[in-house]
Amino acid sequence: MNRPHSPAPAPHDPATAGATPGARRLNLGVVAHVDAGKTSLTEALLHAGGAIEQAGRVDDGTTQTDTLALERRRGITIRSAVATFAIDDVTVNLVDTPGHPDFIAEVDRSLAVLDGAVLVLSAVEGVQAQTIVLYRALHRLGIPVLFFVNKIDRGGAAPEKVLEGIRSRLSTALVPLGHVRNPGTAAAEVAACAWERPAEAEQVTGLLADHDEGLLKDWLARDHPVGAQRLRAALGRLTRAGDIHPVLFGSARTGAGVRPLIEAVTELLPAAPGDDRAPAAAQVFKIERSPGGQRVCTVRMRAGTLGVRDRVSVGGGRSATVTAVEVFEPGGPVRRTRATTGQIARVRGLDGARIGDWIGCRPAAPGAAATLPEPGYETRVTAHDPARQGELHQALTELADIDPLIALRPERGAARIRIYGEVQQEFLADTLAAEYGIAVDFHDTGVVCVERPSRTGSAMLRLGDAGHLYNYTLGMTVEPAAPGAGVELVVTADLATLPLHVYGNAAGYRAAILEYLHEPLAVGPHGWRVTDVRITVTDSGYPPAGPRAAEVRRTAELVLRTALGRAGTTVCEPIDRFALEAPAGELPQVLALLGRHGAIPEATRTAGLLAVITGTVRTAEVHAVRAGLHGAAHGEGVLDSVPDHYRPVRTTGRRPR
Repeated sequence: MNRPHSPAPAPHDPATAGATPGARRLNLGVVAHVDAGKTSLTEALLHAGGAIEQAGRVDDGTTQTDTLALERRRGITIRSAVATFAIDDVTVNLVDTPGHPDFIAEVDRSLAVLDGAVLVLSAVEGVQAQTIVLYRALHRLGIPVLFFVNKIDRGGAAPEKVLEGIRSRLSTALVPLGHVRNPGTAAAEVAACAWERPAEAEQVTGLLADHDEGLLKDWLARDHPVGAQRLRAALGRLTRAGDIHPVLFGSARTGAGVRPLIEAVTELLPAAPGDDRAPAAAQVFKIERSPGGQRVCTVRMRAGTLGVRDRVSVGGGRSATVTAVEVFEPGGPVRRTRATTGQIARVRGLDGARIGDWIGCRPAAPGAAATLPEPGYETRVTAHDPARQGELHQALTELADIDPLIALRPERGAARIRIYGEVQQEFLADTLAAEYGIAVDFHDTGVVCVERPSRTGSAMLRLGDAGHLYNYTLGMTVEPAAPGAGVELVVTADLATLPLHVYGNAAGYRAAILEYLHEPLAVGPHGWRVTDVRITVTDSGYPPAGPRAAEVRRTAELVLRTALGRAGTTVCEPIDRFALEAPAGELPQVLALLGRHGAIPEATRTAGLLAVITGTVRTAEVHAVRAGLHGAAHGEGVLDSVPDHYRPVRTTGRRPR
């Protein structure tokens, strides 16, 4: 797989995408646990691919992809970034993704646009908790994966031990493509596998034949190895199918093993699929604002072309006109008149687009679809200067408009938003300071709860009642519904008393009432969303002149709030279902950790040297359990959790931490 590097030729037509005719495109993700060297490897790949003259250093804050102040200060990736290099006829868009758990939504968004991925591990720490989470996400989405064992020159490096860790915790379908000499020293280097040698050819043939019946038959029918060319062809086919994972070794710091990694990526991973002649279909996975405040969407082209002045749908029935297109090429984004299938582009003019939206058509089989987890925590945000609270609310509104996962709730003298953790909180503070000039504080951070009605409550406002200013009579009853039922609406009032002339028919009236109730249900008596509630419209009436829709809305809001107040609500906190993996020898310490945090184990099983515990735990304790697991399981524990149900908190109204 040794091929000389040749830079991509300059485009002949400046209006098009910048690659030679017939060139392949590959959208490649680089993912890793924090501190495995992901961003350093990205720099090394760009340097080796000729895209930058000198690799930047995370410690010096000179990397190409980590451009935010907090990224440089902490040495972590927060926002996905794209950089491009070319090898022979392959143009690689390198998507650098976050590795910190607080930014798992950014990781998922980036994974949705990938053709293949390099999962980076440290040769010292090996398989870590986030490594397992990332591998499972890639596997679930069907994205082909290469492993790169980094930092072979660092003291304590043990590449063979890491290889065994991958086999035991991630996958046994591995094909090492090299050997490490002098690991753990400055002289560490990588020797390529020599498949021309019978012994090595036999070994790799055995690994591949487990997944390739044709190769197995040929191997058994011969009295000699099948040949290096046949092995490389089989390796590429099986890698692209996700049946096999090549493993490479190296050091991003010294450059050892980087060239073989580039060759493996361009030879073994699949090119971006799609049809330039199909209707335009693009997926938004990142949104920024230009210095002038204009929305700039980073999109993955799934099919067709997207050109300047094209009128396209933006999701939700909206449409927009493309005003500018920049395509990622070696050296950075370049202004073009159009982007084509497989490319990643920055597009302007898509006002109203949000992360996750489809631009143009949504393909029948859009490929990998990211599952964006809901933020589990909520925090109260205030401006240092109380006079700027209005500006803060507007800034947060703009951020929430871009990112559908930020749920903004106004509150007197403050605002509440959803977050994943403390690092994201710090990132939001940096963003508000840098982009809006607003210094902020965070208060009362806790899990997102809900409220359920405690009992039945009723209320009514009649025409002529003192203080009732609207031309509409309405009576409502609220009562508890089954857990998970959401909001149920029943109308028992006489049909003749409903203002059907305003809404057309009974179904229109019912739909309108449901919409009107959204706001009062969003903030219950204790400040949380009210759910699992049955609301019955018992009475309705209006004068001959009839009410306006606004009067019906206002009356419905007032009646529902009163009925909820009389019914009372119970605050319920979220409970996660968890699966915890840890070495079987550490089981007592792990069970003690779970006990300290109130987790309820339901089943424990062992698989070899690994113990798996399943059960439930308060969502508020998940971060603490995950933090304590590192010590209890000596860095080898993994905790997966998903929201499962809600249960009443011990003190109604208390904000679980």
